[in-house]
Amino acid sequence: MRRSALLALTASVIGIVLAVSGAFAWVGSDPEAPPPPVTGMDPAALATANDLDAVVASLQDRLHTQPADAPAWATLGVAYVEQARLTGDPTYYPKAAGALRRSLAEQPDDNAPALAGRAALAAARHQFGRALQASRAALRINPYELGALAVRVDALTELGRYSMALDALAQADRRRPGLPVFARYSYARELHGRTGEAAELLRRALSSASAPADRAYLLTLLADLDRQAGRLGVAGAALSAALRSDPGNLAAQASQARLAVARGELDQAARRWRDLVSAAPLPEYVLALGELYDATGRDAAARAQYRVLEATARVARSSGVDTALETAHYQADHGSAAKALTAARAAYGSASSIWAADALAWALHRSGRDRAALQLAREATRLGTPDALLWIHRGGIEAALGDEVSAARHLRRGLSYDPGLSVWQARQARRVLAAVTR
Repeated sequence: MRRSALLALTASVIGIVLAVSGAFAWVGSDPEAPPPPVTGMDPAALATANDLDAVVASLQDRLHTQPADAPAWATLGVAYVEQARLTGDPTYYPKAAGALRRSLAEQPDDNAPALAGRAALAAARHQFGRALQASRAALRINPYELGALAVRVDALTELGRYSMALDALAQADRRRPGLPVFARYSYARELHGRTGEAAELLRRALSSASAPADRAYLLTLLADLDRQAGRLGVAGAALSAALRSDPGNLAAQASQARLAVARGELDQAARRWRDLVSAAPLPEYVLALGELYDATGRDAAARAQYRVLEATARVARSSGVDTALETAHYQADHGSAAKALTAARAAYGSASSIWAADALAWALHRSGRDRAALQLAREATRLGTPDALLWIHRGGIEAALGDEVSAARHLRRGLSYDPGLSVWQARQARRVLAAVTR
C-alpha cells in the first residue's frame, strides 16, 4: 500500500510545480470556465529531476538580480520541496518556507502559486491541516491552481475525510484533468480495496504519459499492485522499464527491494536497501533495512539502523516534519510502548485517518489495552483497504483478546496481501497465527 503522502500521494509534484509557475495573478470569475493560458516562468525543467539542481541555481541567480520577482520565489520554494523529496533531506524544507514567505512578502495579494507552494510544503511535512488551509486559500484566488487542487485531495485523504476527498477529486478532474488526477483516483480506488480499478486507471494514465519521470512513477505504482497480487514477473518487468525511464527513481528502487523480499532473495534485498539508505536515508528505507537485519539474525546491524532511524527522525522534526505516525509505529514494534502511545495519540488527534487509527490501535495493544485497541483496529480496516499491516494488527489484537477465529481470519488476510512485506513483520504475524490455530 502506498502510504506516505508524499511518496504516493504527491507523486505529481510535477503537476504542483507546473501550477506554481502558471498564470500568476489570475482571478477567475467563473470557477468552471476554462483557465487562461499559462504564463510566467517556464517550469519545464523542474519537471525533469536531472535538471532540478541547475534550475534551482538559475532561479537563485535570477533572484539575485531581481529580488522582487514573486513568481520566481514561489517556484524556488516548490523546487526546494522537490529537492527534499528526491534526496530525502528534510533540511530543504526551511529553505522552501523562506522562499515562499518571501514570495508572499513581495506580492501579498492574489498570490495563488505561493499559497499552493505552502500547501505542498505543509503536506511534505505531514502537516495536513495546514496543507488543507493553504490549498483552499490558493483556490479562492485561482480555482484552477493545479498544485492546490492536488494537495487539497491529499490533505483531505490524510486527514481521514474520505468522502470530502472524493468530492475534491471530482472537482479537480473537472477543472484540471490529467496525470495528477488519475494518480489520485487510482489511490482512492486502492484505499477502498478496488485494486483492479486502481491498476486500470494507472494503465490509462501510462498510455498518455510521455515524461520519463511520469512513466517511471506510474510503472512503479503498477509494479507495486502486481507484486502485492503475487504477479512477481510482471512487477519485475514494470520496474525494469521504470528504471530505464528514470534510473535514479528512488520509489522504483525501493519497489525492487520489496520485490526481492517477495522472491525470497534476502541478500539482494539487503543490498538494495543499503544502497537506498546511502542515497536517501528516508525513515521507511532505514526501517525496512533494520527489520530485514532483525529477521535474519543480524541484531547489532539492526540496532545500528534503528539508531539511524531515530537520528533521521530528529533531523526531520527539527525541519518541521510531523513524525508522530512513523514514531508511533517504530516505537510500538522496536522501542517504548509509552512513547508509541504518546506519538499515536498525537497523530490521531490531528488526523482521524485509517493510518492514524491503526497506529493508535497498535500502540494501545502494546500497552496492554486491547479492548480499546480493537475499536480503533476496526476503524482502521473500515474501508477494506488491502494493506497487510492493517489486518495483521487487527488480527494480533483479536488474538490477545482470545477471539481466535477472527484473529486467524484477519492474520491470514493480512499475510495474503503482499509477499514483499517486511520479513520481520511477516514472521511476527505467522507466530501469532500459529498460536491461535494450533
